[in-house]
Amino acid sequence: MANKWVDLGIGNIVSMLTIPTDKEGVAWFRLTDNDAGVNAGAANPVVKYNDNFRVHIPFALCQRHGSNYSWLAVTTFSTKRILEQGIVSENTCGKATAAPIPGEVIVFVRPLTFWEELKQ
Repeated sequence: MANKWVDLGIGNIVSMLTIPTDKEGVAWFRLTDNDAGVNAGAANPVVKYNDNFRVHIPFALCQRHGSNYSWLAVTTFSTKRILEQGIVSENTCGKATAAPIPGEVIVFVRPLTFWEELKQ
């Protein structure tokens, strides 16, 4: 979603970085192995490499969910898999598709309904 935000957690950190999305709905961040290169600024942060990262997206994910699904859920991704293959989530909300591209994660979402917002 354009001009919104996502929360990003790298490794076992307790707090998450809030990253804005651009006009295309893309939230950018870069990884580094160099501690001196870390810059946790809001837009396009540079974060320390870790094998996993977590993302919280404040929208309904367009994926099949169990009965106890919460839009507050945090999704964990394998950094190695993303860098080698890329990841594209399922899209049960529409017909849009995408091919995985190494270094990219594409997650299809939709706005929360009134009842979903009240549920949480």
